[in-house]
Amino acid sequence: MGPFNTVALFSFLASAVVAFPQQTAPAVTSPPASTITKAASLSCSDGSTAVYTVDCTMGFPVSYCSKPEPPISCSSGFFPSVYHPGHCIEASTCFPVDADWITTECSNGAFPYTTKTMYDGTLAGGVSTIISAVSCKCSQDSYYSYTLGDTFCMPSSDCAAGMTTSTSTNAYCATATATACDNYPLVTSACKCENPTQTAVFPDEDGARPTGCA
Repeated sequence: MGPFNTVALFSFLASAVVAFPQQTAPAVTSPPASTITKAASLSCSDGSTAVYTVDCTMGFPVSYCSKPEPPISCSSGFFPSVYHPGHCIEASTCFPVDADWITTECSNGAFPYTTKTMYDGTLAGGVSTIISAVSCKCSQDSYYSYTLGDTFCMPSSDCAAGMTTSTSTNAYCATATATACDNYPLVTSACKCENPTQTAVFPDEDGARPTGCA
C-alpha cells in the first residue's frame, strides 16, 4: 500500500465553483433529448440495453438505449470524477488533484457545514487518496459580500476599526406582496470597509469575525 493522501475541496454555498475537465470519456448516463423516445418498448442493438426512467428535472417518462462504457483511467496527478455537459447528462472526466480551486479550509469568516467524498481509492502510481468536497457558509448573523471575485462573511453589527455599517434594501421584497417575504428582511445591515479599495481581514479560524481592512 502506498502513501495515504487527503485532499479537500471547498466551495461557498452562495457561489458556484466552475471546473473544466482535463479529459472526458464517452460514458453518459442519459442521452441527448434527440435520442429519447417515449415508445412503450425499445429494440436495442450493438450490446446496448433499454433503459426506462424519468427526466431528471421534469419527471416525465423517457427511455433510451444505453451501452456501458469502461471505467475511465486517469494519468498520474489526476482523479476520476464526473461533470454535466448537458441536461440530465453526466460524463466521466479526470480532474487534477492540485487544481487551484482545491483548498484545505474555509476562509473569510465562513465555516464548513457539509462534507462529500468525491473520490476514495488508489490513483495512478499506487497512491491511496481521499478527496472531499466541503461546503462553507456564513453564520446566521453575517451576510455574504462579494468583492474582487471573492466571498466574505460580513457581520451585521459591531464593525471592526476601519469599517462602517452599510444598509441595503431587498429590491424584490420592496415590491412583492407582504406574505412573499415573511422570512426575509426588507432592509439589512452589514459591515464594510470604509476604504472601497480595501477588503476585510479575517483570522485563520473557521467562522472568525473580521479584525479590520487592508
